[in-house]
Amino acid sequence: MSTLKRIVKNAGVTFFGNNLLKVLSMVLIILIARYLGDVEYGKFTFAISFTGLFFILMDMGTRILIVRDIAKQKDKAPKIVANVLMFKLITSVIVYGVIIAVAYMLQYNKETIMAVAIAALGLVFDSFSTTIGSIYQAYERLEFPVVTKTIRILIRLAITIPILLAGMGFFPVLIIYTGVQLLNLMVNLVICYTKFVSLNFDFDKEMIISILRRAFPFFLSGIFVTVYFRIDITLMSKLAPLALKGVYENVSRDAVIGWYSSAYNLLDAATSLPVAVSAAILPVAITFYRDSKDKLKELYHLSIKYLTYLSVPMAFGITLLADKIIILLYKQDYSNATLSLQILIWTMIPLCINYMMGAFLIAVHQEKKGVIVLFLNAVVNFVLNLFLIPKYSLYGAAAATVLTELFYFGGYYYIMSKHLAPIDFPDIFLRPMLASALMAAVILLLIQFNLFILAGIGIVTYGLTLLLLGAFDYKDFKFIERVIDIIKRR
Repeated sequence: MSTLKRIVKNAGVTFFGNNLLKVLSMVLIILIARYLGDVEYGKFTFAISFTGLFFILMDMGTRILIVRDIAKQKDKAPKIVANVLMFKLITSVIVYGVIIAVAYMLQYNKETIMAVAIAALGLVFDSFSTTIGSIYQAYERLEFPVVTKTIRILIRLAITIPILLAGMGFFPVLIIYTGVQLLNLMVNLVICYTKFVSLNFDFDKEMIISILRRAFPFFLSGIFVTVYFRIDITLMSKLAPLALKGVYENVSRDAVIGWYSSAYNLLDAATSLPVAVSAAILPVAITFYRDSKDKLKELYHLSIKYLTYLSVPMAFGITLLADKIIILLYKQDYSNATLSLQILIWTMIPLCINYMMGAFLIAVHQEKKGVIVLFLNAVVNFVLNLFLIPKYSLYGAAAATVLTELFYFGGYYYIMSKHLAPIDFPDIFLRPMLASALMAAVILLLIQFNLFILAGIGIVTYGLTLLLLGAFDYKDFKFIERVIDIIKRR
């Protein structure tokens, strides 16, 4: 299979598959939020987010490294994956105990500690599944994680909805979440054995030491990324004000977490785009780094260009329609999440670029320099949250996320400009910004219309304007034609 065809296939599978999964996941999350209410939903979200802080301690940075190792030496895949799984068996037991101990030390109530204990089991199962899933990415067979994730979400939907309708609270929902993670692990093991390799559980101490040593930069990166993405909710559980002048009075912090999470879920759903593209391109970028630097630079430029074309109008449009989106999806109880969504969605622009630069950073073996950026990023985010959450509650957390992502972009771009190629961002941003501004003006003129009508009008306006501004050059059209030809031949 040609390189271009592999990119198209993997990007297509992950993009459309992950979008389907995001839709199904969003349906489930929205139902959970609507039926549990903001307080109970906040408790559920906190348990998942708090335990997620410890995921990297189980993984130890091995996931990305073994993708690269297996991509280079597929014959060693059975032994590599099996040894990492055996190592994780030890770390998981230790980390599980640490999670419970930290929850006690932070003096959470018994209900919260019980929820954390249940969610932590799900984290263990997910950690093992992630390691097995490295085989799919290394073999560039990204349809398999889509299949396993689809099975997982469909089962969660089928079991969770009756629980919600029965009004049984967040504990049964959390138990289902953990049980399905266990089932997902079993499915991944079956696929691994039947479609790829039989794992070789021959413990190799030297291999483990080598993997951990080389994975250390990824481990540090994972710690810093985890702090960035998950520390806000934990800090809100202790620092969010119980009253915010002109916004809310005498509410629990669980409710504040529920509002923030409802907005963040929409940002998370939007990230399926950069996640899919970067996951599909990473193995190919690694190959290009070895075989053709010119092709690597072309791939880098086009990836960032088209992700920018898609993320800019998303930020404009959701900012204008945030109130309609929140009320439609979560109902009036979550109206305080509107401003949080309007702030958070601007994270999408630098986030899309950062995901792609992160993939190429790994491909060109500059992850050690990236660790410095990630460390500073985590520090900046932590300090901003400490300062902004007590003053501005969930809106401060949202602002901290945007500012940190911009800082993140600056650091990554500096490294990539020195080790791969600079990007002419003013040229890339000019057309989508102009097209988005016109789209925003049209939406404001017709703001009284239905949300879906406004979304359709916005998409058409933006697309036509982009074409009229000459956003796609001849080389881009030739690339699209080649993609269409490959799709037709499938």
